[in-house]
Order: sequence, then structure tokens, then C-alpha cells
Amino acid sequence: MEVNERILGFIVEWFDPHPQILKKYLLKYYCETCEVDMKDLSTNRKFLKKTKIPPSLKEADFFVGANILLLSRDLKLVDYADSVTRKLLEDAEERTFCFLPPTLYDSMADIVSMIEHVGFTLVDIKSTNFVDYDDMNGAIELMSGINVDDFTRPEPMVVLSFRGANSIESIHKLIKSSTFVGMACPSDADEAKLFSSFFSTKRPSTATFEECTCCAIKPHVIKEKLVGNVLKNLVTNGFVVSAIQMFKMERAAAAEFLEVYDGVVPEYRDMVDEMCSGPIVAMEIRFKPNSLKIINELSAEEKQQKVVEEFRDHAGPWDVNVAKELYPKTIRGTFGRDRIRNAVHCTDLPKDGIIEVEYFFKILASSSYVDGWK
Repeated sequence: MEVNERILGFIVEWFDPHPQILKKYLLKYYCETCEVDMKDLSTNRKFLKKTKIPPSLKEADFFVGANILLLSRDLKLVDYADSVTRKLLEDAEERTFCFLPPTLYDSMADIVSMIEHVGFTLVDIKSTNFVDYDDMNGAIELMSGINVDDFTRPEPMVVLSFRGANSIESIHKLIKSSTFVGMACPSDADEAKLFSSFFSTKRPSTATFEECTCCAIKPHVIKEKLVGNVLKNLVTNGFVVSAIQMFKMERAAAAEFLEVYDGVVPEYRDMVDEMCSGPIVAMEIRFKPNSLKIINELSAEEKQQKVVEEFRDHAGPWDVNVAKELYPKTIRGTFGRDRIRNAVHCTDLPKDGIIEVEYFFKILASSSYVDGWK
């Protein structure tokens, strides 16, 4: 081994669907050559010889808690394999938390974009409400500057988490120097533990399941730190995010959700691969209240049809090349990379708008597929 060669070691898990067994491996990532090898920890035998990783995987994708797709296997990195890797990566993987009271809900896109812009990656987000008054009082006690009046508005609150080197101190300074009054985040590691404990409380979703459509921001957008920009794109075009939550979809869930495309588009398997290659941000999308007089005059059924159709048009064509050429201001035209990494999934048919929102915010939110805050 050359002196300058860096090797990162991880303990990874893979659920083998045939014997229905969770298997553990030692995975080594060779940074200079972009190769990996794996050893089966149950047999202590080589499972995978040195192999080049696909171009879609980068060194930044390897961290504890990450999901990676390698040789058609969904691997979860659950721990460091050695002290050297731990020392190299722990600081870079430091996580912090942010709390947006209802008064700042309309600024969510700008806040996420601001934090992503300085280099931090969004690792969790959820719009929610307090369980009871004790829960609210706990927040007021934990977060200086927050008072009960901040929670009298109809908008939800949002809890977020970001990952990156020195994220606790850096994001705290960033927020304190910003104009977003009322936003709270920890100033040191001890406070971060308190925030983490408080945010782990199970709280309800803010989804309405009425006159809505579904949008899911794909993993490549999160890796590229463009979630805030996507949010700004849709809220400045007449839509509102009435519910938002991050999910990590297992292959079975992704295949089930995209089943309608099986046998219809040749890229179906690639679409499933992308959806479970990392976390996604699911949203319930509605029209902004009183956005257009003509919309307010529609029946509930007509609003349901129109919001799906209008947002589908704004998302842009599924084929990114077509979107960039003919509809460059759409979400896919702006943020899409190719036919698979096309920025977002959105509901195609009006009758499926509520169904797809329910899939995320009712079915997955109450299952083992959800990752992060419950």
C-alpha cells in the first residue's frame, strides 16, 4: 500500500431478500482509486474483490448513516470499521439541528438554501405541530427567544438537521447573523444533544390530504445541496408546501410507489434505483390561499384536478433534455441532470394526487421506512 493512499472502512448492512436475512460486511473504500472491496463478517471471507465504484458514487457519499447502491445491492453504512476512519470523518459528519417556528414557515426555502449554500447537507426535515401544551412549553424552555405567541399562527413549525464539518458552531453563527428572527439552533455539542432528544418526540404530520398533489425531491438534488433552491422555485410559482418530510425508501417501498411505470417505461428499474439511492424529501403541494380568483371559484374536485395538472406542468417534462430545450424554467429544466436524475417525482394523474400524498404521509410515515424524526 502506498503511503499516501487513504482507505475508509465501514460496517455495512444488506438485507438479502431471498433468505430474508440481514447480512453485515466490512467495506473498504480506496479514495485515490475509487475502488471498494467487501468481506462477509459472518464467514470472514472475501465477498467482493477490489471493484471500481460507479461514477454516480463519490467519496462524499460514504458516511455513517448513508445508503449506497452498489452492484444492485442497497447497502447501509451503520458504523466505522476502524479508529482511523472515525477520526477522519467524525468532524466532517457533525450534525446540528434547526427549529423554525410558524412565524418563519414562509421563509423555509430561503433558510434551507442559505445553509446549503455555505456547504452543509440537509439530512432531515419535517413540518409538524406540537403534541400538547407540555410539548410546547418544552420548546419554549429549550429555545431562548421563542414564546407562545410564535405558535398562534396557522402555519406549522419545521425541524431540520444538517451535516458537515463544524456544523454546530458554523450554522449557529450563520443564523445569529441573519435576519431570520425566532429561528433556534444549538451553540455547542451539549445543546445539540438536547435538541436531538427533543426533536425525536413523535409528532404529527401537517398533511391535509385535500386538494393536493405530491412532489418528491430526488436524492441527487439533496447531494447537490439544492433542496432550498427547488423549494424556492415552486413557492414563487403559486404553490405552497403544506407538508414536508424526509424519507429513506427501501427498495420494496420504491418499487411499490413506482409500480405504475413497471412495463410502461424502460427506465423503471433505474427509477427505482435512484429513489432508494439516498434520502428523498416528500411534499404535499397545494395552491397558495387566494392565489387566483378563478381557482377560489372552483369546486373541491376541480381544485384537486387543477393543482395536479398545474404542478405537473411546472415540474416539466420527464425527459430532461426536452425540459431544458423547451421549458427551461420548470423544475426539471432547471435542476434535472438526465432522464433518471430529473430532480423530482410528481403526480401524473389527478386521481392519484391524494393517494400519493397518503402513501408518504400516512403509510411510510408510520412504517419502518421512515428515517430520522418520527
